[in-house]
Amino acid sequence: MGHGHEHGDSSKRGHAHGPACAHGHGHAHHGAHFQRRALTIAFFITAGFMVVEAAGGLLTGSMALLSDSMHMMTDAAALGMSFFASRLAALKPDSSRTFGYRRAEVVAALANAMLLWILSGYMLREVYDRFQNPVPILYGPMLAVAVLGLLANLASAWILHGHSEENINIRGAFLHVVSDLAGSVAAIIAGVVIYFSGWYLADTIVSLLIIILILFSSTRLLLEAFHIIMEGAPKGLSLKKLENDLRAIDGVSDVHELHAWSLSSGFNALSAHLVVKDPAKQQSALKAAAGVVAPAFGIRHSVFQVESEPVENSSCDTCEQ
Repeated sequence: MGHGHEHGDSSKRGHAHGPACAHGHGHAHHGAHFQRRALTIAFFITAGFMVVEAAGGLLTGSMALLSDSMHMMTDAAALGMSFFASRLAALKPDSSRTFGYRRAEVVAALANAMLLWILSGYMLREVYDRFQNPVPILYGPMLAVAVLGLLANLASAWILHGHSEENINIRGAFLHVVSDLAGSVAAIIAGVVIYFSGWYLADTIVSLLIIILILFSSTRLLLEAFHIIMEGAPKGLSLKKLENDLRAIDGVSDVHELHAWSLSSGFNALSAHLVVKDPAKQQSALKAAAGVVAPAFGIRHSVFQVESEPVENSSCDTCEQ
């Protein structure tokens, strides 16, 4: 799993790519193929019905349908990002991008979040105008489109659910689709209210709630992408527990220069210096760190340096600026 080489008289470095080596490459490739196919089918269902809902919103005058079509656009973007991330992740690193192209999904997430903010601002202006001057809604066609939108979301959710536990990108896309189910249900409720009461403001209120949901999810997406770009610690990873587990390895007396970050969503990396004073235990400590402890914390790329004594100022984190 790990391997080391001499580094000076008192240190060794180890490098690992996580637990993937323990499984057959054929099985992994087979699973990735079906995951990409699920993403492709869900993408075309979502993107196709996004157009239908947008057209329905324009024809019926329903702001709820227009807002929900924008929400479906977030789902389509999430599905598209997940698909291209899986394709880009398969590209081999080169001399200019030594970690490959995994960060492409983070850049796409930032662009997606900013676009949603711009569209939400435009929709909020339209909602304000509707509150001032309510517009009659063709509730019959509106209800029909909303119900079809719900069925489309259910189909996408069903397709992705079988793979949502296998891949974090697909799980994120699945959660996007599930959240859009709420928008479709809300649009249906608004149509029913208008049908029985003729209260057209129900459509405007529902569209406002959907826009708030979009802003909430896009803000969370923006913050997550910013956290990754800023080399923040992976979400849910306890550095303290990780450090304690590394210290618990036989022969390890100290751990320093511990850094953990994400290259992209779900691809976590780690580097650390381990102090192992007994030369006879250095190789076994290196293997335990790279092959057991790091994978247990969801680390897919790890680099460890083993030292007989702590090396002072071994990182430019402490350098004078």
